[in-house]
Amino acid sequence: MDDWSKQILNAFSDAVQEFAQQLSQDTEHWLEDLTYQISQASDPLVQAADEWAEQVQDALEPEIERLIDDLNQVIQPLEITITHQVDEVAEQLDTLIEPIVARLLDLDPWPDRVSAPINSVMEPMLQDHPACVGCRNFYGQAHGGNTLVCAMHPFGPDEDRHCPDWEGFY
Repeated sequence: MDDWSKQILNAFSDAVQEFAQQLSQDTEHWLEDLTYQISQASDPLVQAADEWAEQVQDALEPEIERLIDDLNQVIQPLEITITHQVDEVAEQLDTLIEPIVARLLDLDPWPDRVSAPINSVMEPMLQDHPACVGCRNFYGQAHGGNTLVCAMHPFGPDEDRHCPDWEGFY
């Protein structure tokens, strides 16, 4: 009795397996057909959408261009007015700044006067006139091959370390 129950169970198992395999194949074919039908239906839908988009673009393009032209006509006088006002402000700034710049350009000798203590401090050390370091009377320019140290002591003070006419800048 055992054999016939195994045979029934095996036959039932084979039938279920065959049914599942057939169901799987049928489902696969059904999905393939559905995919094909959807792709066939979507092509006209895409074409219709493209045509609709072209029609909308053709209908809106002249309106958009007209709006842009109207906007340009409104903006152009405003642009001219703003440009004119900016030019006026620039001219006013020119009239205000020009005297300041002219005065700054007149200060050309100013850097020489400000740097004189530095130059006077450095040059005497380089020329071996230690008593002249930092003196406002130091000249140190060469004329005819002779260096003029200052008006009081044309060849430098008699003493190397001390000058009776030494005057500081500050």
